Amino acid sequence: METVKLKARIGPNAKLEWLEPLPSLPQGEVEVILIYERRKKPEGRQLSPSEWPLLNGGEYLGGTLRREEIYDDEV
Repeated sequence: METVKLKARIGPNAKLEWLEPLPSLPQGEVEVILIYERRKKPEGRQLSPSEWPLLNGGEYLGGTLRREEIYDDEV
């Protein structure tokens, strides 16, 4: 196997656009690996409650929730 590193841009509808001319390549099947930087979400944007992570805490069985009871130790 041989490796060729080429630069490209992802355009509308996820279309790959080469930024430089392609070298002479043999016909056949190839593997393509895309390496890109994930864009951060703009700062200041508030998440709506529907976007908050969900926790499944099980069922509360009553009683107190003192630290000693939760962790079974004495402080």
